[in-house]
Amino acid sequence: MAIEQHPGIPAGSPAEEIRKGLAGVLRGVERAVGAEVAPGHREALAQAMAALAGGQDALDLAAARLAARMRETGALAGSDHSTVIGLLRDCGRSLAQARAVAEVGDHLEEHAESVRAAEDGEIPFSALAQIVTACGKAVEKRPAEEYPDADGFRAGAEAIMLQAARDGVAESGLKRIGRTLVERVSPKTHEERHRRSYEERRARFLRNAFGFTLDVQGDIASEHIVASALDCHLAPPSEGDERTMEERRFDALVQLCENRLIAEGVAVPVPEEGSDAATALAAPRPCSCGGGGAERPLVNLTVPLAALQGREGAEPAVSDRDRVLPGSVAGAFAADSLLRRVVTDPVRGVVDIGRARRTFPARIREALAAKAGTCQWEGGCSVPARWCQGDHRTEWWEGGTTSVGNAQLLCGRHNREKHMLRLKAHYRAHRGGDRGDSDDDDGSLSQAA
Repeated sequence: MAIEQHPGIPAGSPAEEIRKGLAGVLRGVERAVGAEVAPGHREALAQAMAALAGGQDALDLAAARLAARMRETGALAGSDHSTVIGLLRDCGRSLAQARAVAEVGDHLEEHAESVRAAEDGEIPFSALAQIVTACGKAVEKRPAEEYPDADGFRAGAEAIMLQAARDGVAESGLKRIGRTLVERVSPKTHEERHRRSYEERRARFLRNAFGFTLDVQGDIASEHIVASALDCHLAPPSEGDERTMEERRFDALVQLCENRLIAEGVAVPVPEEGSDAATALAAPRPCSCGGGGAERPLVNLTVPLAALQGREGAEPAVSDRDRVLPGSVAGAFAADSLLRRVVTDPVRGVVDIGRARRTFPARIREALAAKAGTCQWEGGCSVPARWCQGDHRTEWWEGGTTSVGNAQLLCGRHNREKHMLRLKAHYRAHRGGDRGDSDDDDGSLSQAA
């Protein structure tokens, strides 16, 4: 464990002082390891380990400060190393450790509050490195039109990450929070981008001499609905099924269309006998839905109550496809769903899971269907009631009751549009007020609010 002697290091220099200090640390460890442990004094070893572990974070932070000073002075010029990372790697540090030290050293001044928390022992150095990295990426992805000041956006992102680190959130949890910083700091922009995707939705059906091409694009809510429906027919292929994923997905789409026609009592078109199309349809198409039917397609998401309530800085909803959902999508999906209360702790994770319950019982659905035969969108809609979803006029997360008097039937499209309009009205009211915008000429925002 001896510290190597370096004749080239001048006597009395900072480098010599550091090496002497490290030598003293190692002597302390050797004493702790080799000493006889008297009965009742075993805590001395635990204390030595705690001191050593705490010192490691202090050393990493000190290395980051030294890296910052080296950058300022150009200390690497003319040396054998072009970067601090290369120097640290040659000294035995892993690539991840070297990058963390260099990254923190490059942004010490921008994250003064987090650095102080690390100095005071409130957060480990690894958490500080996560904060610096995550905030840097978030600043690069920020909506510059809403946040032209990078420092202001960084401050909002840092506050979220620092609070999580102080709460003891594990490294994996900090990474997850870091991936959603833009949506947390600027949910309005996330919502606006989603609305633009919805407004630009399309499905182009192009015929050609041998078939057709289907060109589809849309919003993230529609993505989850379509993908979940296709998944019902995309179980792992059976033995001998040599179809590609693209072929299986196409067959699943055709199967869904056939199911819809059969359910409505409409005959499925049959091509002319002996044609290529008839041969293709007659070929065995393995059923991947289990043969006995499948449960209703599900879109699974985890959404904090604070996100549904539109609180500032709330953690956004995340689907089981690892997609971050805007507030209106979470609200639309939660309006008529199977709810399960999940209680989590920032350190221990999930600590309790409640029983699942439907937001709209069957009896209320039946009463609504009897009262209105179609979607109850105020502008009129002809979608049959059996295809509609239950909707709270005053949302259940805002205190609304699940009753016939506070309920209506909306088709999926109008349910999602309602929540987009509500959030648009919310942001107009809370972030800027009347700025002369002309996007409410029809009064739809006022109605939604």
